[in-house]
Amino acid sequence: MSPRPFAFVLVVVSGCLAGPSTPSSWRLVYQNDLDGKTLSGSKEALAKALKRGSPIRVAWGEKLKDGTSVVEFAVPDFVSLMNDQDVVVQFPGHVIQTSYLDPSTAELRVPNPTVWRAMMASNGRYHQFHYDLKTGEITRVMSARTNASWYALVPDDDRRAAPELALPDTFRLESSTKK
Repeated sequence: MSPRPFAFVLVVVSGCLAGPSTPSSWRLVYQNDLDGKTLSGSKEALAKALKRGSPIRVAWGEKLKDGTSVVEFAVPDFVSLMNDQDVVVQFPGHVIQTSYLDPSTAELRVPNPTVWRAMMASNGRYHQFHYDLKTGEITRVMSARTNASWYALVPDDDRRAAPELALPDTFRLESSTKK
């Protein structure tokens, strides 16, 4: 018998032993209020999803007294899991819109586009700055508190192991310079 059919049988059998795969979907795993108190889910579920390699997205919003509302969703491009429970994310730059409440007037700001970048934390902290796209000059810095909803793309019955990723003696600085 040649090695090829045996390898094929081995792959098929090992796939069957692993059991059926469960489809993944975006799930709300944690919500915090503007003071960082838990509204639903848990920080543990968010931390486990991150350690298992699940992508996340974050939503925040506001309803004004006149009934208009906006909910914004962003996918972070940098995520920090601190002390195995608190999450801090950074969002990539986005051009400021002319409106966030009226879709008939929402456009990208031109001719002088301004871009925002933001950081959000599972303790309710939100920090944002705007910069002029042409000059790079920072035009606004704001600190705020906000409710946030944290979603993770996870299997329906997620029983994947959550590995320990913060181990002692796993980083060694070899050089550093200040300019």
